[in-house]
Amino acid sequence: MSTRFIIAIFASVLLGCGADVGVDPPRLTDDADWVVRVVFSQEHACTATVLSEHWLLTAGHCVAEAPDEQIEVSHEVFGERRVVFKGAAQLIVHPNYEPMGHLSHRWYDVGLVGLRDGILDAGDRARLSGVIGSFTAWSSEEEPLYTIGYGHSPDPNTGLCSGEPGSKKRYDGLFLHGLLGPPFEPAYGVELQGRRDALCDGDSGAPFLFDVEGIPHVFAVFSGENFNRTLFYGTLNGPKIDWFKTATASSHAPLDCRDLGNDSWECFE
Repeated sequence: MSTRFIIAIFASVLLGCGADVGVDPPRLTDDADWVVRVVFSQEHACTATVLSEHWLLTAGHCVAEAPDEQIEVSHEVFGERRVVFKGAAQLIVHPNYEPMGHLSHRWYDVGLVGLRDGILDAGDRARLSGVIGSFTAWSSEEEPLYTIGYGHSPDPNTGLCSGEPGSKKRYDGLFLHGLLGPPFEPAYGVELQGRRDALCDGDSGAPFLFDVEGIPHVFAVFSGENFNRTLFYGTLNGPKIDWFKTATASSHAPLDCRDLGNDSWECFE
């Protein structure tokens, strides 16, 4: 296990329960076009990662709560919105997902959004990671954990989530707090520690990321937060990668996620 990995765990323990890590608040960013906002029938919005031309990865509760299959996919940077898809979608939630409030949502809160009539630019995107091998292979030169999302803007006075939709923002400075999993099974979720104003409503499904040789790797999707402590829960992608292929096998654009080695995958159609 690398020195950086051990330091990250040790630091999160020293910070205690609920204390902010103390890094800068989120900053607006215009990079990472593979991170998009999805609005489900104008009812609620989540963040998603572009897996391929037709498929997006997001949180399971975003898909489960969608009132119908009409979606809008957009980028919003510095208050300017650019819609890249609007129409019907195929919505797939992991079969083991349970509604929020049940512990297993931390492990299976993952869903897929398939565009029925249209495609997205998937030329430049992140890779998927199973997290375990990648974390243990970290070197001291590599980036810390971060996330990119479209959550509502934090209230500058309270630091809590406001009702104002936010532009795309990057939050640096997350620390790994612990891996989670059902008894007698491999870990399926992760706890991260950071500032309370980091992730807000609308960030559900946002990718938890780290860089390897300059390439972003998505190891989990944001599921929710603990309101008593400054902890954010994510669902690990690694144990779900085989499910991506199975879930889309009968669709018009089946996914094939290829192992590139070094705990790294890319999905193709």
